[in-house]
Amino acid sequence: MKRIVSYIGILTGALMLTGCGSPQPSVPSQDGSRTDFALTFFRNAVSAEDADANVLVSPFSAGTALSMLAEGADGSTRDELMTALGGKTFSGDILLPDSLADVRSANSAWLRSGLEVKDAYRNMLETSYSAWIQTKDFSDPFTKDAINAWCSDNTEGRIPEIVDEISPDMVMFLINALYFKASWLHEFDGADTVDEVFHGSAGDNEVPMMNTSGRFRYAEYDGAQLIELPYKGRKYSMLVALPAEGVAMDKTVSCLSASAYETALDALEYRKVVFSLPKFKFDTDMLLNSVLMRMGVRKAFDTDAEFSGITDTPVAVNQVRQKCFVEVNESGTEAAAVTSIGLRVTSASPVDIPVVMTVDRPFLFAIVDTAGDNILFAGRVMNL
Repeated sequence: MKRIVSYIGILTGALMLTGCGSPQPSVPSQDGSRTDFALTFFRNAVSAEDADANVLVSPFSAGTALSMLAEGADGSTRDELMTALGGKTFSGDILLPDSLADVRSANSAWLRSGLEVKDAYRNMLETSYSAWIQTKDFSDPFTKDAINAWCSDNTEGRIPEIVDEISPDMVMFLINALYFKASWLHEFDGADTVDEVFHGSAGDNEVPMMNTSGRFRYAEYDGAQLIELPYKGRKYSMLVALPAEGVAMDKTVSCLSASAYETALDALEYRKVVFSLPKFKFDTDMLLNSVLMRMGVRKAFDTDAEFSGITDTPVAVNQVRQKCFVEVNESGTEAAAVTSIGLRVTSASPVDIPVVMTVDRPFLFAIVDTAGDNILFAGRVMNL
């Protein structure tokens, strides 16, 4: 169970400290840590949104799409992409199969007819990323429909569209789709769900609150609370972090770091917990250009971008977009994400005393692969 403990610590280690000092840097360390990349990506995404907005991103989906792009970059363009990725691509990454959870990741590349893509790059996408490669007439409106249908098929209809239109200068799309659905190991009893007040940042709102009690892996420090909710099979878990009352969410998020996990690791233990969590469901649509620029990716968007590993045609990134969906209820969780990168031409110890954790104010959550080094989804819930 040490791996599970470390994920909780990584997500919420800063909450376990009396103070985090300076906010964490905008780029991950270059040690190849997936969790460091995930938290850096999450911090930058949160900082790009309104303070009262719910945020949901998929570091895994974004990391996979960016890795496919980085594989075809060279020079300073590749250097910046690899820095943003923490020095390691998602090449060959396969989520561990679980008969009790539906977890799928799929990749595709869509090429404009006439674009000469190098054989080595095409072969790399197929062998290292199992990508489905299609060459299409981008002027045909059915091409947009085909791309969106692929996204819908690979997310069980939760992300039905990622491309609104295909402009004349677009020549390529690199896309990752991620789908997750799993039942709780210990399901909430629907008869115990009651309407309670959630104290959101924009005001109070009555929401259906799920309730349960039992032994959970749990930790707290100075008013902050952390809990792990395992899914059936225990390969995946949801982590919920509730900051102490009066602690600003932006300060909490800015302090998230992989290096803080040791403190949390020492504090986690099984406890009897009386636990309340709101049912929630929302989706997000983010343009990630500014987020990636905060992480040091700049030249990829410029007219002098270096993607000679993909094609000899001068191309640059036009738009990086991610759509996500999540629903949490008494039986479990369903979540989905699609990340699209569009390229354009550039000639363009057990304690038995129960504790109470009532998630009735803004909180953080993540869905993690407890057996591997992957944070699939990370979210901030401000209002319900």
